[in-house]
Amino acid sequence: MYEISRRRFLQWSGALGGGLASSAILPLPSIAEDVKTVPSSKKYDSIKWAGCTINCGSKCPVRVFVKGGKIDHIETDNTGGDEFGSHQVRACLRGRSNRYRVYNPNRLLYPLKRIGKRGEGKFARISWDEALETIATKMKEVKEKYGNEAIYLNYATGTTGAIMNRCTAGPWVRLLSLFGGYLNYYNSYSTAQITDGLNHFYGTSRGSDIMNIEYAKLVVMFGNNSVETRMSGGGTGYAYKCALERGGAKIIHIDPRYSDSLVGACDQWIPIVPGTDGALIAAMAHVMISEDLHDKEFLSKYCVGFSSDTLPEGTSENSSYEDYVMGRGEDKTEKTPAWAENITKISAQTIINLAREVATTKPCFIAQGWGAQRQSNGEQAARAIATLAAMTGNIGSVGTNPGTREHTTGWIEPASLPYKNPIKDAIPCFLWTDAIVRGKEMRDITDGVRKTTQLKQNIKFLWNTGGNCLINQHSDANKTAKILEDESLCEFIVDVNVTRTSSNRFADIILPDATPLEQEDFVRSSAGYSNDRPYIIYSQKAIEPLGESMPIYDMCTKLAEKLGGETLKNAFTEGRTQVEWLEHLWDVKFKDKEGIPTFTQMKEMGILKLPRYKKPLVGFEKFVQDPIANPLKTPTGKIEIFSTALDKMAKTWILHEGQAITPLPIFTEAKDGPLDPARKTYPLQIFGYHYKGRTHSSFWESAPIREINPDELWINPVDAKERHIKTGDKVLVYNQYGTMSIVAKVTPKIMPGVTSCPQGGWYKTENGIDVGGCINSLTTHEPSAIAKGNPQHSILVEIKKA
Repeated sequence: MYEISRRRFLQWSGALGGGLASSAILPLPSIAEDVKTVPSSKKYDSIKWAGCTINCGSKCPVRVFVKGGKIDHIETDNTGGDEFGSHQVRACLRGRSNRYRVYNPNRLLYPLKRIGKRGEGKFARISWDEALETIATKMKEVKEKYGNEAIYLNYATGTTGAIMNRCTAGPWVRLLSLFGGYLNYYNSYSTAQITDGLNHFYGTSRGSDIMNIEYAKLVVMFGNNSVETRMSGGGTGYAYKCALERGGAKIIHIDPRYSDSLVGACDQWIPIVPGTDGALIAAMAHVMISEDLHDKEFLSKYCVGFSSDTLPEGTSENSSYEDYVMGRGEDKTEKTPAWAENITKISAQTIINLAREVATTKPCFIAQGWGAQRQSNGEQAARAIATLAAMTGNIGSVGTNPGTREHTTGWIEPASLPYKNPIKDAIPCFLWTDAIVRGKEMRDITDGVRKTTQLKQNIKFLWNTGGNCLINQHSDANKTAKILEDESLCEFIVDVNVTRTSSNRFADIILPDATPLEQEDFVRSSAGYSNDRPYIIYSQKAIEPLGESMPIYDMCTKLAEKLGGETLKNAFTEGRTQVEWLEHLWDVKFKDKEGIPTFTQMKEMGILKLPRYKKPLVGFEKFVQDPIANPLKTPTGKIEIFSTALDKMAKTWILHEGQAITPLPIFTEAKDGPLDPARKTYPLQIFGYHYKGRTHSSFWESAPIREINPDELWINPVDAKERHIKTGDKVLVYNQYGTMSIVAKVTPKIMPGVTSCPQGGWYKTENGIDVGGCINSLTTHEPSAIAKGNPQHSILVEIKKA
């Protein structure tokens, strides 16, 4: 085993690519001088470096202790010290529990073939040859009958951090591309609305590094829970706490739930009704305009559409954001703090005080998590929060953030496995069930289809690899189950995973994947949020794959031969093994670069850490310094508070009833939101939150972690008393989509009228009731208006004692 000595961390220049900036300027020590051997204990046969590739937003190193060909236990990083910047990148409890994933009782050890009705979960063991032959035969049949557009690789994030062991990239996309292509997707379940909304606002959704908080005087967080969601040494949560300690900024959290991010690090908690952030921002804008507190110089120089004199040419009168706020717009309603109080349940005086404080304190770091935008009106919420940063001029300078989610200063990684999909048609990833049922009806102006005006085919062959979005993480699980069970719709489903899951019960063939500890790979810190301290892990193979499980590269190699003989196999592999590809992809970036470790050296080292950047990334710094020389990637080159692109879309797109597209970041009522008339029947709002006990649905299969982190429904004492519910009671949560059974936790850490539970519980029904705690038993397939993203935080329910 090897480590990099603390005083000699390698620091590389921007020549490495992958986001590294020129602030990394220290001279390079020689590798031989820098690497030192650390003797292994005689108690173990080997100690291997590996990485946790699950999609929590961190990608952490672990050390795997092996004895007799088996994993004895797992420890975390032991290189470096405790001082931030040279600290150990310590994995959280989930990362340290990866041994439980390897030796899980439900581990997939052999290929399986469905023998019952689809969805029944009845399978029989078959050989690899039969499994791949069956898959290849069906793929050829679908290609011949429907075309390659009928083949789809489903969105998934269960293994995102690696180069080769990747669920929706790497070997899979390379093989499918060589076979003639597949239907693409865009967006993600996590960030569709914020990405789309801020692309129309800034031309990108990328913000500042969270380490800017060290230089801020005030921090305002909207639904941002980095401590709980990214809680490891490589994650944003640890960096956030360190930056707060160093800088001492006042911090305000605006969130319906008192999350772990607020514990010990919050001066003011402002509970807000979910889905009403746009109303809060409008009322704050009313205060700033009325009291002349907004940064008019910044808005005039850098922005389009805040006031009438900066509107694009040809727009109608009274169509600026200022007109909307002051009641001169179409609805003729002033967005006063009193108006917002009725919607947000934040007192008018609190709104006034908040507006004054944010407007008069610089630098102010304004950021939003991904919860606020995961609503049916999420694009509007994301743009509204960004508008707050623009109104106060807190953009482009150290200590600020442009109202986006925090980002990473830089990273290091090798090249990716090359591929070129000849099919260009793409759907929003959330609409794959629509593409199964009515694919040929889906259009650009109705469903956000891209690179074509209308889809050519319904999805007939579905790959689900390394993910649980086939049922568990997708909306309306009950409706989704019915779609997947119907073999006349999607004719064949292949699932690739390391364990049995709620998703692969709907597969026709299940293939057993090797875990990250059973193969060699790079683990990319760029797949997470390493902030201003980049690193990369070479995951050294610790043990042989259990049973007949195998790495996906080997699966794809064997399947390529079934699909196209030696010709396709050779085109896919180019004569390389998985490790030889890793060496090639490393050399594409770093071969013959002075002072940079060779692949052989990197393979032996296991982990390479770079020092902190001298200065964290500041979002839009160059644009603010010179907006003419550094225009934004918006149609006007400026910050578009009035979006010219959305203005055109509003005139042409055909939307669901009750939906609207507006060029301004105004407050719009959410479907299944707080103002929906359906609240008379289902009076409580509910949302799912990312939980310490799992990452999405990953690690649910680990019984020890599940025991430590039980699923509980948070309910306010006011709502609990009305329903005669106390902590520990089993309750039924229900609406028009389904019913979920879960245990209640009565707590004032959730605001009245709102309830919450961890997302990611595995879907399991008994007598029509989900008993697995899967919140997607209660969510809708109807997407958001603009991004066509998932609205899984817009839910209305009623709760009763079971």
